[in-house]
Amino acid sequence: GYQFGHIDAFGTGTNNIDSHYVDGISITYGNNPRQHIWTYAGGDREFNIGGGDCPCNSGSSVVVPTFVGNDYYCESGPGNSGILYVEDFLWDGQQCNGIESTCCTNPNMPWFLKTLNEETNDDIELRDCSNSNPISEENPLDIIEIYIK
Repeated sequence: GYQFGHIDAFGTGTNNIDSHYVDGISITYGNNPRQHIWTYAGGDREFNIGGGDCPCNSGSSVVVPTFVGNDYYCESGPGNSGILYVEDFLWDGQQCNGIESTCCTNPNMPWFLKTLNEETNDDIELRDCSNSNPISEENPLDIIEIYIK
């Protein structure tokens, strides 16, 4: 993924899995209620600990929604100007500088492995979530691969 504009990670103002709880990618299954699988969150700045930055940044007080738990990756580009940062891919575990370095310690990044609590035949849903107009902020993707075992 990439960063465009002023993305807010989990600082979107909602703790509802059926809403835009993250600026980033939400992967869920089921529909009544949705069940969380994984979240790729895009933080505002890699060198900051404000409300729109990654909760894994050293010293951050950002709260992750309870239904997300530890099942997420969060990474930021260099800033929040109105440009698309193509030199710093998000969620790849690279270019995690300064206080953001704690966000990139999982050696499996960008991959995740999750065992669901139950077997299901429900569809898997991938949502590109944002609390603002895509003209001002977005986490564009160029490829996504999901493998199910």
